[in-house]
Amino acid sequence: MRHIILVTLVFGLMACSTKPLKMNYYMLYTPLQTLDNISQNANATKIRLNKILLADYLKQSSLTMQINQNEMFFSRQDVWAESLQSSMYNAMLAELNQVKDRQFIAYIAPSNGKQTNEVTLQFDHFHATDQSTVIASGHFWINLSTMQAPIEKSFLLSLPLYEDGYSHAVMQQRALLHLLAAEIQQEIVKLDLK
Repeated sequence: MRHIILVTLVFGLMACSTKPLKMNYYMLYTPLQTLDNISQNANATKIRLNKILLADYLKQSSLTMQINQNEMFFSRQDVWAESLQSSMYNAMLAELNQVKDRQFIAYIAPSNGKQTNEVTLQFDHFHATDQSTVIASGHFWINLSTMQAPIEKSFLLSLPLYEDGYSHAVMQQRALLHLLAAEIQQEIVKLDLK
């Protein structure tokens, strides 16, 4: 009986001596300028950016890394500072509003009910890999007032990682959103919308 109490006491003390897990919080979107400061062109074509759709595994707070072909690692100590969906949305809205003759408006904006031009994004993958890359893949739909039906395009983007750690990976993931915004803008130009 003494041995059981002694072993229990030793394990209890060992549990008390472990250090708490150091948490690291990452922001995907940090505005360099507010969306209100983007020049408003009265003649700009208005396009609503709908709420971004995410694969289920991207809806949690942990940063993820693909290990091997079909295994995902979820970091317990490296997490998003805000929801990935919200952060991605703000980043995409800022990136898409870099073109002066088009103004992308938020789906929650009061005037959005009048908009017949819209873009919808779905992310199936958005993570780092053990092959020193970050990837983003999914689909986007463009629906314009001049079209009979929306067009759907798939995307698969990747960038290399030059440094270790999630901080660099998050910077590269942000760069992927810049590339995706450029791809969407090119598709809109092909559809003859200024």
